[in-house]
Amino acid sequence: MIYDKTLGDRTQKIVLRELETTEKLISKVATKLSSTQKTCDIYAMSDLGIAHNVTRMRGGFFTGAVYKWERSDIPFIPVDSTVNVCGTALYQIHSEISVDEFKQRCEKTLAGTSKYEWNFTRGNHFISLCHLENDDNHIGIKKGYYMLVHASACEYKEQLYPIIGNWYYNSIVTERLGEYRYLRFIKGEEAERFYQMAKMLESFNREKNYDFCKQVLLGKIGNEILNVAHYGMPTIHEVLIGVQKTAGLATLLTSLGKNVYIVKKKEKSENSYIPHGFGLELPENSDFAYCENGIQIGKKEISSGSITIGGEAINRHGFLETDESLRKYVRKIAQINGLEICAELKQICSFSAKGFQIWR
Repeated sequence: MIYDKTLGDRTQKIVLRELETTEKLISKVATKLSSTQKTCDIYAMSDLGIAHNVTRMRGGFFTGAVYKWERSDIPFIPVDSTVNVCGTALYQIHSEISVDEFKQRCEKTLAGTSKYEWNFTRGNHFISLCHLENDDNHIGIKKGYYMLVHASACEYKEQLYPIIGNWYYNSIVTERLGEYRYLRFIKGEEAERFYQMAKMLESFNREKNYDFCKQVLLGKIGNEILNVAHYGMPTIHEVLIGVQKTAGLATLLTSLGKNVYIVKKKEKSENSYIPHGFGLELPENSDFAYCENGIQIGKKEISSGSITIGGEAINRHGFLETDESLRKYVRKIAQINGLEICAELKQICSFSAKGFQIWR
């Protein structure tokens, strides 16, 4: 069953159509590996959209959704969900810090040696200095400066992605449906080993985020406000892609330079799933389709061997020019998903794939 928590825009209607096939394929595999009929639930969130990863979409998985199936007698994991672990962390800075000092501290840590591979300036990851203008006694955080980071456990990416030559590649099984759709999966001991690695990476990435912030904020680091994954496997039969599963605080990401929101589920919400941002949508008048060698966006075919889709999708938040239009949009997301908006952080400066930028 598909639970629709989307905004209902054109891109999401197209993706929901494709997720119906994904649901059928996962249910079909779970049933084959069990003695009884098994079903799959897909929770499509308000940021459901196009993924950067071609392999992921080719296998029927999109960003902004939870894929959860009834546990089968023989465990299995769909490998084209391209599981890794990624998330955000927010730490209080207990004394005032200037933009120049923050910049110098970050540059020193990024250039130093570490047991981790810092990837805070790759893809859509970032490091931001933020400011909260008012005390929020409701969630117990005070006005002042905060450090927000977004990164993944890239150190183990190739061990979990379906890359030729990795430890499970020769065990992949393919289930097909229709002309171009398929589900590739591993089962049994390989699936159990895969899941144990994915679970280990949750704590690994949390520690990575903490270690980086601690080094940058040496002598100034305050309380941890949150450190939450929005990509990974909470259970052996559940994959989150761009979704947070927590009863506590989480981030609702917007865009570099825009205000970032701290949210949580309302007490009587149906589940603990929280969207992580706004997502990607198709350009105007462009469609999405599967083809023999990959996917097609508009008139451009992108092969399964491609790493990313390049510039063939756009940020859904591109039209939000003012703080008030942003707040209005966030309130709409909160209403659809049963969220409480707890705080609004202003981004002052950030490091990203675009370099260092000052916003305020």
